Amino acid sequence: MVEFIDVFKSFDTAIVIDGLSFKIVPDTVNQILGPQSSGKSTVIKLIYGAAKPTNGTVRVFDTDIASLNYSGLVLLRRYIGIIFEDVRLLRGITARENITIISRLSGKSVCLADEAFDMLGISKLSNKYPKELSLGEQSLVGIARSIAFKFPLVIADEPFRYLAANNKKKVLDVFRYLSKKRKMTFLIATQNSLSDDFSTFRIGQL
Repeated sequence: MVEFIDVFKSFDTAIVIDGLSFKIVPDTVNQILGPQSSGKSTVIKLIYGAAKPTNGTVRVFDTDIASLNYSGLVLLRRYIGIIFEDVRLLRGITARENITIISRLSGKSVCLADEAFDMLGISKLSNKYPKELSLGEQSLVGIARSIAFKFPLVIADEPFRYLAANNKKKVLDVFRYLSKKRKMTFLIATQNSLSDDFSTFRIGQL
């Protein structure tokens, strides 16, 4: 589903990723570990095509990312849920509308919207606007948006930055449930290991 083969990525003269190889396990939760500024965010960008490798191969759904044109990348992203490190909700619409608007724009059906809110314990937030929510609550809405469409692949860049410990545990339990029951695959970029039972790949020096 996602495979990096001897991937190098540099920006000008700065090498960000130096010969990274790994292959994630489908229908499970995977984590890529690395210290700050080790290239974890770049790994996430390489997967959804916001960046392309300088050398090496990034394969997603058996497709070489470097071979895709703009239209190909747009199509690819219809199958990937993305949780960004910074909260990215549209401010002028409610929490629920932040999910359903993706359906209107992409034509992709919302599969798990109510279930996602219920599992994360945020049903009471569905009609609130982002300005009415704490950063932690906004993060949970962003996570709900990433799973509501039952994307076969969900990638996350430090998704727990604003979450309290109990909500972090709740989210991880939801990811475990969805990987087992809904055949969804997760890859989380994080500085610290989230669980010993996740497949783990390392980048940079730890």
